[in-house]
This record gives sequence, C-alpha cells and structure tokens, in this order.
Amino acid sequence: MNKKVKITIILEVMIAILMLIPITSNAALQANGKSTKTDSVPGWLLNIRRMEATGGTLGLTDTINTTDLTSSAETSNNLDIHMQLNTEYGAMAILSASAYGNQDKITDGQTTTGNKSGVYIYLNSEWVAAGETTLGVGLFQNANGKYKNLYSDTNKEKKGDATMETNGWHNSSSRWYWNNRNYGYYGMIRGISTSVFGFYNGGDGNVQSNIAYFDKSHYSRAVIVVGEGI
Repeated sequence: MNKKVKITIILEVMIAILMLIPITSNAALQANGKSTKTDSVPGWLLNIRRMEATGGTLGLTDTINTTDLTSSAETSNNLDIHMQLNTEYGAMAILSASAYGNQDKITDGQTTTGNKSGVYIYLNSEWVAAGETTLGVGLFQNANGKYKNLYSDTNKEKKGDATMETNGWHNSSSRWYWNNRNYGYYGMIRGISTSVFGFYNGGDGNVQSNIAYFDKSHYSRAVIVVGEGI
C-alpha cells in the first residue's frame, strides 16, 4: 500500500463503553447509550472485531479470523474496529488533561472535554487490550500484534499509555504488578478508583489481584481506525 495514502487519513473514534447485546438470538454488538455490557478480555477482543463482519453493527460484509482477529476479506473495507489498546486509552486520558480537554479532574459520568463532544468516562473499571509478553490466555495470546499492547518486566510502560508517566495525575494511585512474578494470566484495567489515570494490572498478593484476571467481566471500549487500505 502507498505509504503516503496510508498516513493521510487516520481517525480514531472512541465508542463509549456503552455496549449492549440485546436479549435476542444472533444479535449484533451495538452502542446504545447505556453501560449495560461487560465481558472478559477474549470476549471483547472477538465481539468488537465482529462488529465489522457480516451481520455486525457497522453493516459491513467482512469475515473475521477467529484465531488472530485479522480480516479474511480479499479487499480492504478501509476500516478497522478493535478493542481499545492501552496506548489508545492513554492518548484519550492525556488529551483530556490538555488544553484541548477538560483540565479539571474528571468525575464519574463526565466527558474528556467537559461537554457532549467528548468521550464519556465512567470510573467503574474497564478493560484495555494489554498483557504480559510471556503467556496470555487463548485469543489474547494469538491475536495479531496490532490488536494488543505487550509489556514485560523491563518494558513497564509505553510512551503515551498514561500509566507510570502520569502516575499521581488527578489523584491517581497505581502500582505496577507485572514485575517479580509471572502475570501472564492477567490483563490491565483502566478507569479505576477515582481517576481517569488510574490502572490496575497483575496481582499484588491480596484479594484484589483477581479483578484483572483475563476471564473477569468488565466494561471496555471499541476504537475505529479509518484509512485507505487498512
């Protein structure tokens, strides 16, 4: 693909956590304005990608490979929808605290801009597609690299992911738990406690450690990237 064209139009749209699967058979994942849907990391990874498939919310006719989440279509539909990466959540959080966003501390139910044009933030814990490099569970382990952020003991944060570099911002209190133990069965949760910058990953040896286990159900968001030849 022409590199110039590839970087011409990149649009990321953060679809609110507000995902719902109606109680009907063969229902499509859709945004409906209410925070009623939770799922595990493997569940979100696949179901959000399926929004792009035949019968999905976006009205497209793609086919999603259930092994690595890539598209099986011969021709690109110029759109990619996926579970939010930690770096994508981080970009949203950092912009919220910038001159372009709501610079005051965001409380539950407020937006990143302070008005309806922003992304609604609910401080009730939400999954991002992130995990430790050595293990992982099922679909997360096999997913194509563009659909997940991988971390290790020596790579504790990525630029722009709003974890360690923003620790303490807006009263966030977080610790990094992927070091000193193998946390390959744990993911990362954002929007915890009282701050958009809060996060929790791995386990710290106490009762809270299980909240970040890959199979636990939490909210998440979908991200759409639009560009020719994606």
